[in-house]
Amino acid sequence: MNTTDNTDQTEHPQPTVGELMTEGERMALRMLVEGTVTSPSVSRQGTIDSIFDAISNPGRRYVLTYLLCADDYVTMSELVDYVMARTDASASDGAFRKKVTVSLSHTHLPRLDEEGFIKYNMERQLIMPTDKTALVDPYLKLALVQQQQLTEALES
Repeated sequence: MNTTDNTDQTEHPQPTVGELMTEGERMALRMLVEGTVTSPSVSRQGTIDSIFDAISNPGRRYVLTYLLCADDYVTMSELVDYVMARTDASASDGAFRKKVTVSLSHTHLPRLDEEGFIKYNMERQLIMPTDKTALVDPYLKLALVQQQQLTEALES
């Protein structure tokens, strides 16, 4: 395969990313990415694979969305309340609330902490943003818009 041009093994031109997007999509992407300035040290840490892994699960998307909207740290209780409000579960569903709490505290928060996207203090039940948290913002916005469009398409 020739990697210097945009052809595959059968000599068919492969489209570039710019060719796959409409002008409106390119403009929206530029608007999302503008203002997402990171230091070089954070950029080296924030690989695209780790960003996509971070937003690949709904539980982690809830954590990152809520944290990006918050002013500073959030408590586990606030985060669970946020998840409960955005799901079909009733606020009085104690079993579901416990399941959400366990899933966040044992799976999603430690994983995001390990990747450096959050700082999780398990003892005090506090979740704080890091310099790397902002890296997911444009990708998270795109994922949430895409998820909403898919939901609307399936409902119609």
